[in-house]
Amino acid sequence: MMDLAWGEDFTALADVSKSVFARYSPLEERTNSVPFGEQIAQFAELGWLQLSDPVAADADSPSLGTIAAVFVEMGRALADTPLLDLTIARDMALLIGTERSTEVAERIGSGGAVVIPVFPSTDWGSAVSYSNGSLNGVALAIGHADHADSFLVHTAGDNGVVALVDSSSSIGIETMPNMGGHSMFAVTFDNVPVAEADVLAGGDDAHRAALLAGQRGAVLRAAQVYGAGMRLLDMTVSYAQQRRQFGGPIGRFQAVQYLCTDIAIAAHLTSAHVRSVVAAIESGDDPQPHLGLMCKQAAKTALQMVHCAHEVHAGIGYMVESNVHLFTDAAKRWQYDFGNAAENNASIASAITRIYEGA
Repeated sequence: MMDLAWGEDFTALADVSKSVFARYSPLEERTNSVPFGEQIAQFAELGWLQLSDPVAADADSPSLGTIAAVFVEMGRALADTPLLDLTIARDMALLIGTERSTEVAERIGSGGAVVIPVFPSTDWGSAVSYSNGSLNGVALAIGHADHADSFLVHTAGDNGVVALVDSSSSIGIETMPNMGGHSMFAVTFDNVPVAEADVLAGGDDAHRAALLAGQRGAVLRAAQVYGAGMRLLDMTVSYAQQRRQFGGPIGRFQAVQYLCTDIAIAAHLTSAHVRSVVAAIESGDDPQPHLGLMCKQAAKTALQMVHCAHEVHAGIGYMVESNVHLFTDAAKRWQYDFGNAAENNASIASAITRIYEGA
């Protein structure tokens, strides 16, 4: 029987995270805004930039299930921070495991460098490729690229590499307008040269590091969706209890109760899938069967939770004074972080086939 508990110190870390993200949260005060450099400094001081230990180098490091507490609370607060990007980049550098990549990971962990990961994508832009010592391609929806000191780029193809590229005038960084006002950029590599020493890994080593870092990043993003879903559930239930129609609160109507229940079910299913992936990763099992299910459910939850909340809140949910639309803006971004339904279905089918065939 798989243990689906969160990490050992989950609750304690969640309490600290809740107090930290209160001043980042637009739900508490719309004008809340923490300067980027101050965010990095605070995360470094808290030790959050080096919480993750994908290679289990330190027996005292918190588990992935414990680290998830930070991201659950980040989702509850709707805090927009670079913490996930930096965590993924550091994980990838640690998983490569060379002296050079370890040095990069240490700089990220100390807050001394803002390194933003760039992964190949068939859905966004043209996948970045590496050939003859240069990078070419356009990566879309890259968060916080305007603050990057450098990019950790995983290129597409069988001969793909993970390369460290300093942010410079030769890299095009263009803001991508979006309904949520998220930090999203198009990053263009047009024959951007890469020094041999900055090719941190190639071939299978590069793909393995990117795959494992990406899996851990998906877990933390899904934890964020779970946290947002639970906050939205609290808001929606509270509104259903306060809004009166036909002589009583609308929450007494079964149709409204069903909508609130759907938010709760979707959020808790996401939580269960997150914990099943964590359990597989930390036990050394193949997480892929659980990962496909988690990504599919998290994408569905991001869409369903805001749909149901808007159904209950009706017109007021679209008003500036309401916070519901802030979740809608965030959910539209998160929905696409987990891949499309066809990719997730293929991943699930492939995993089931391998299990059935005993591979």
